Amino acid sequence: MDYRLQWDPLQYDNITSIRFAGGENQIWRPDILLYNSASEDFDSSFKSNEVVYNTGEVNWIPPGIFRASCKMDITYFPFDDQVCYLKFGSWTYHGLALDLSIIAEEDEDEFSIDLSTYTPSGEWHLTKAPAVKDVKFNSCCKEPYSTVTFYMFLRRRTLFYLFNIILPSLLISIMTLMGFCLPAHDMSEKIGYQTTILLSICFFVTIVSEMTPPTSESVPLLGMFFSSLTLISSVSTAFTITVLNFRYRQVQNIHMHPLFYKVFLIWIPWLLLMKRPGVFYKKRRATVQAREEISFFDNCDDDCCPKLPEFDYSLSIDSDDTLPLPPRPKPLLKKMHSVPAEHLHLDRKVGDGILKSQRRPLLLTKNTNKSHSLRSRRFTQFEKYIKKCIEDAKLRKNSTYSTYSMMIITYYRHIDEMLKLLNRRLDKQRKYLFKQEDWKFAAMALDRLCLLLITILIVMSLFGMILSTPHFEP
Repeated sequence: MDYRLQWDPLQYDNITSIRFAGGENQIWRPDILLYNSASEDFDSSFKSNEVVYNTGEVNWIPPGIFRASCKMDITYFPFDDQVCYLKFGSWTYHGLALDLSIIAEEDEDEFSIDLSTYTPSGEWHLTKAPAVKDVKFNSCCKEPYSTVTFYMFLRRRTLFYLFNIILPSLLISIMTLMGFCLPAHDMSEKIGYQTTILLSICFFVTIVSEMTPPTSESVPLLGMFFSSLTLISSVSTAFTITVLNFRYRQVQNIHMHPLFYKVFLIWIPWLLLMKRPGVFYKKRRATVQAREEISFFDNCDDDCCPKLPEFDYSLSIDSDDTLPLPPRPKPLLKKMHSVPAEHLHLDRKVGDGILKSQRRPLLLTKNTNKSHSLRSRRFTQFEKYIKKCIEDAKLRKNSTYSTYSMMIITYYRHIDEMLKLLNRRLDKQRKYLFKQEDWKFAAMALDRLCLLLITILIVMSLFGMILSTPHFEP
């Protein structure tokens, strides 16, 4: 209100208002500025016209695009709330010369910004915008200085980040878990799969860093989530390399430590409910569930070579000094054939052997005392049988019978030596295969353990992010 700008409209053709150009400084204007302006031109308002009424009232509403500095807390980004303000006041006039006041609407109890012409933003939701008048005294002056501050409470809309950032990251996390379901024998594919997932997460981390306002005061929640996913993916890749290292270890070069054996072949499989086919653990050792072997000599009586009926052992020596075959004595034939004979098992099932004593081959364990005792008892009985037959052959008066008996015994001894050699080779091969299977099973146990640990870490990261958000409103 300026009393010097009052006039009588009747004296001036009923003119009630006059407009003065804002840029010409024809009348006085208050120097009201935005205190927290971030614009290059500190006063960014447009120099609009002043409207002067005949009553001396001056109406000046300058439009402008204001850029204000606002301290942002991105701890819960993208589920964050921000509070920004616009602080207006006179730059040179104190409160006694220039007093600022707020006009409230009739239907409002508190002062606030007029939002009737406000256009909603697609990124931010304006929850409320109160206005507060502040009067303070400076140390330099006795007069009060009044300012008006307009607060804006903003809430970020998270629908964009949910479908473009968070949901793809969750799918990538599930793919990280699926990487442990790949077989360990395909080394290149498994490592390539984990590396591709790691690169995908790094790509999303780059996108999030570009979207996040640069600040060093706090780390955004989404950035922490992606950092945890990057760490989990890196750990899963390292575990995958370790699993493949266990899977392809050579038994000739690396010996399995007893503690390693207990941890990865007994404790971890027991904890993860893993069962190894054909192997059970008892008293800290593994044994194979094998059936009793049938001994061919359990029914051998003391009279291995009984007395034979008298035959005509007339010899007819040929020119090549070879002995003719005598007629086969039935008791000797019967007794000799009862040693190596094994009866056919025609009503066998699929996977069984042809003979009754044959069993499906099983991998031997480190503790094979039971099978070795059965085999040694079998060979011991065979040696006793051969010695008894040799002694019986020496007591025979007939040289032809004794010669043929010794030939048969010699053949049996050669067969016995070859069988022992084959058994030693088979035992060595089976032990080698079982040690190789130990490393493979240890790799499977470690792979299953990694799957469980990575699942727990991903679930904890996801729920930690969800529970840490102050609100969840798309």
